[in-house]
Amino acid sequence: MARPRQVTDEELEAKAREAFLELGPAAPVSDIARRLGVTQAALFHRAGSKEALMLRALSPGAPQAVAVLQAGPSDGPLAGQLSPVLRSLLQFLDVAIPGLMVLRGAGVAMEGAGPPPPLALRAALTRYLTAAGARGLATLPRPAATADALLSSLEARAFNRYLGGPSFVRGSDAAFVEGLLEAVLS
Repeated sequence: MARPRQVTDEELEAKAREAFLELGPAAPVSDIARRLGVTQAALFHRAGSKEALMLRALSPGAPQAVAVLQAGPSDGPLAGQLSPVLRSLLQFLDVAIPGLMVLRGAGVAMEGAGPPPPLALRAALTRYLTAAGARGLATLPRPAATADALLSSLEARAFNRYLGGPSFVRGSDAAFVEGLLEAVLS
């Protein structure tokens, strides 16, 4: 008798994400099992339920940039420090937004999984900007409003790209971030 195919967590999440993004919340679990080369029963045994599988595959988690924000600013120009962080956050949002849209469309409750990603990002960036102001790296009378402006702009760009593809955004992400920082920090 052949041994059942061993599926890694990464494979399971990638194939489920692929199916949910392609077919939406109505993606049949049987289709995901087929993509993985396992039985539907084996997939349910591993994932628990379709909703649990959706959360596992589509929840964005925390972006790596949060660790940089939590470390706080160093000496040097603030825009130069924030530029790679914001570009990284934009890449994160490009992946997170489609998954969050499918979860929302499915009516999957994300409460209890910690602060929603937008709120957690805003809190981390607000703390970072507050620390930058305290170190004299920038004059930011309202760090929370500055964080909102920066993140809202990134979210809008990622959302527009998700809705309409590259034709819905202009210029490179690097140029966009540099212009955004110039506008907000000047």
